[in-house]
Amino acid sequence: MMWRGKERPISTLVLLRHGQSAWNRKPTFSGWCDVALTSRGRREAREAGELLAKRGYGDMSMAFTSELQRAYETCHIVVEALGGRASVVRDQRFNERHYGALQGLAKDDPGLISEYGERRVSEWRRSLHSRPPALTPEHPHYREGAPLTESLADARTRVLKGFEDIVAPELFREGAKILLVAHSNTLRALISHFDEVPEKDIPGLHVPNSVPISYDFDRDHRFLRPKLGTTTTAVGSHARWLLSEENQAKILEALQPGGLLARALFDAWDADNSRTLDAVEIQNGLHMVEHDVALAAIARRIVRKIHFSPQDGSGGGGTCSRDDFDACAAEVMAELQTEKRRAASPKLLFSKK
Repeated sequence: MMWRGKERPISTLVLLRHGQSAWNRKPTFSGWCDVALTSRGRREAREAGELLAKRGYGDMSMAFTSELQRAYETCHIVVEALGGRASVVRDQRFNERHYGALQGLAKDDPGLISEYGERRVSEWRRSLHSRPPALTPEHPHYREGAPLTESLADARTRVLKGFEDIVAPELFREGAKILLVAHSNTLRALISHFDEVPEKDIPGLHVPNSVPISYDFDRDHRFLRPKLGTTTTAVGSHARWLLSEENQAKILEALQPGGLLARALFDAWDADNSRTLDAVEIQNGLHMVEHDVALAAIARRIVRKIHFSPQDGSGGGGTCSRDDFDACAAEVMAELQTEKRRAASPKLLFSKK
């Protein structure tokens, strides 16, 4: 798919990750476990639907979602906020990545680290092709007919096949507006496909809960929006993120010391699991997120605040600890909160300042 240029779209696809689930509150390997939305998650879904209606997406023609309740409940709430006219199709090919025997475990479970080692667990989480241990029928989260385990690449193949089979035929009709409500890895698969993200960078794509992401297409199935890159290279995204004060508040919350976003960035960039970042890891980390315009803007602001601590006896270089990184993220959060109060438009938060 290529960018066509300025032309009226004939079809639009909106991707939306489900609202907060009970297991999002304490990061847990959810996978195919059928976890419910929290009250906050239902509120986020309503706000996403209201935002879509306000931005001109009220005439959504069809919606697709997974067989997991956190996604299909979000989908139904959004469709209701849009007037309830769109028909909804559920398909398990849009389910979250299956985490095998890790399902139901906290991502920082000390027993998990003790049994398998931090490096192995990190590989299961961050690599594209590594599969966690498979479920056995005795496992409490075993489900007949579900995968026993999946790598991110396995899930990506499944999702793209589902998209081509049932979404694309509806999407590429003139005037179609399609909503797809799913999960972090489901949407990561589609975004990486649309924006031609290199394989090594796919695990680093960040998909926040309940932030609508819109792609417009012409009659030749080509994008109507150029890639909005974060560097002078050709990388970037064809998408438009629909931002509001409500969904930006979640991003600010995630930047708090120990917050999900700050922790996710640090963990993803800490290639050698040393619990410190050096200049090379930070540079590689910035490259990892440059496909995500919103996240890259925040990451650059955090990095500009880092003051490296000298490496003992190294005679040069320097490192940044997790605490230092958290502190820098907290400073950025405070700045963004100030800017949000001053801004006439929430887009200021993701400027290239």
